[in-house]
Amino acid sequence: MDISFIEFLARSGAVKFGDFTLKSGRQSPFFISTGVLSSGAMSYELGKYFAAKIHELYGSNVDAIFGPAYKGIPLAVSTSIALYREFNVDKPWLFDRKEKKTYADASALVGPELDYGSKVVIVDDVFTTGETKMEAVGKVKSVKAEVVGIVIAVDRQERGMRINAIEEFSQKTNIPVHSITTIKDVFDQLRGKVINDQVYVTDGIYNQFIEYRKKYGV
Repeated sequence: MDISFIEFLARSGAVKFGDFTLKSGRQSPFFISTGVLSSGAMSYELGKYFAAKIHELYGSNVDAIFGPAYKGIPLAVSTSIALYREFNVDKPWLFDRKEKKTYADASALVGPELDYGSKVVIVDDVFTTGETKMEAVGKVKSVKAEVVGIVIAVDRQERGMRINAIEEFSQKTNIPVHSITTIKDVFDQLRGKVINDQVYVTDGIYNQFIEYRKKYGV
């Protein structure tokens, strides 16, 4: 568990607490989005955490960092930069097009052409049901590359159709999913803690989280 990362998410507003409707339709007492980290300093800080996790898992044995459009795009770029600056590992970034291009370069991906069997790591902020990740895997496979793993900022620790959504996804795709931290660690570490003169997780918010986990958690 990386406490500094959890506090960074809170200070930067990348984790919010309240009442949110997710893409899955679930009503959640928290929402995580790295899309708010738009300054150079915050983007690089976020990229360092992802780069450290990827380097821990794979060293330099990857060929590209893939970020699903749209929020994954700056994440892939910042991770690629941080890998080079922090670990002297120079790997390209790439992302997918949401809209099919019908002129010039009509590839589904933007970035370098990948060799057959290239090892790709997908980066994204969260994993809820796995639908977005499945689409990303399909696009990487369409150019005959291999997704060796997925690294996310926060594991929401939610059920899929039957079991843990991440476990369900990994069983279906044979692709491991790694998180920098988990939502339980986020709530446990922030509960009652003052950061920048603010308590982000009060007892009331924490109790809402417990009720949400009873319904959707694993």
